[in-house]
Amino acid sequence: MNRARPGSLLTWCMSLAVLVASLTACGSPRPEPAASAGLRKVYDVRELLDAVTARQRTDRTATLQVAGHVDDGTSASVGPTAEPAMTVGGTGALRIEDSGVSVDFTQTLTHSGEAPQSTGFVVLPGQVFLRLPSARSGDPRPWTKVDAASRDTTERTLATLATNVVNTADPTANISRFVDASLIADASDDNVDGIPAVRYTIVVDLNRAAELERDPAVRAQLQQQVAGGLTRISSTLWIDEEHHPVRSEAKQDMPGIGTLAMTADYRSWGTPVLITAPPAEQVR
Repeated sequence: MNRARPGSLLTWCMSLAVLVASLTACGSPRPEPAASAGLRKVYDVRELLDAVTARQRTDRTATLQVAGHVDDGTSASVGPTAEPAMTVGGTGALRIEDSGVSVDFTQTLTHSGEAPQSTGFVVLPGQVFLRLPSARSGDPRPWTKVDAASRDTTERTLATLATNVVNTADPTANISRFVDASLIADASDDNVDGIPAVRYTIVVDLNRAAELERDPAVRAQLQQQVAGGLTRISSTLWIDEEHHPVRSEAKQDMPGIGTLAMTADYRSWGTPVLITAPPAEQVR
């Protein structure tokens, strides 16, 4: 299979990891105001999770659009006319099934002064396909099928990246993971592109998350973040009146890289989408 340069893989994983953090919309129980204006607000994470999950089981599908940038603190990325060190964009669709989540997503990274690089993902239950930036234009076989059980380090990294894409695409995938380490700091009425929504501000305590995490690899990552001085992650999630996630935003300081800001928008919940494996003749 094609080999991607380690720096690119790190950037992909970094950007998607922060998006995953931005979608861990969970919180500790808080008293609900006796008289709350606007849409009903949820302060119990399990109630929020149940409502969003029930809606997803009904609607099943949605489109996804991602946009973000990295500011590295240099003169080129400071000020009102700043050019960010890197921009991140992506579009795709997801389908939630009983057997798992299917995702078709294309992500484009643009480093300052360099040509954009696009990576394609098709993730189906039990199958992962990637179209790497190294795939040449006109290549008759641009797709690679990834084996998560492979002994090849690059292939395992790509499989992990695809898993992150799925977690990013499914807003409920990580809501429950840090349920006992997070709190909803605020819930306010807002509007997202004309859609009335509740804006939730969520804070995840990474110390607590590391203590409770059962997966050794994830726990080690959390402990490394804490050791590096990152003890809390704040993010924002917008939920409409029918319990659809419509937007998420997050910012995170990445030591040695800069500040990554990401926004994900969900639309067209319940509209049919087509997510299929690439044609066999296009897969190497």
